[in-house]
Amino acid sequence: MNTSTEENEILVCASEYIKERLYFVTLGTTVRPKSTINTHYFSIDDELKYENFNADFGPLNLAMLYRYCQKLNRKLKLPSLSKKKIVHFTTMDGQKRVNAAFLIASFSVCTY
Repeated sequence: MNTSTEENEILVCASEYIKERLYFVTLGTTVRPKSTINTHYFSIDDELKYENFNADFGPLNLAMLYRYCQKLNRKLKLPSLSKKKIVHFTTMDGQKRVNAAFLIASFSVCTY
């Protein structure tokens, strides 16, 4: 098996938000990555969900943005994660992907 080909099919897009510390990635699989010694993975796809009014899908409200910012700030300050890269991942599901991108981009604007 060609590992680099498999990795290319799994990793669709990646962005670095804090140099060598915080990343946002889109995965082409629904399999949740497992955290390692060097990397902590997390997703909010099934945690912060938009309650639609009709057939819309977001963006998430300010209360959810606040919860996300609190969660991410805790992760960035947690001693057990201090030496790890933190990776917020999402899937190719369009609605979840847009909302996840909104959250991390808003976090970046509000925090830095």
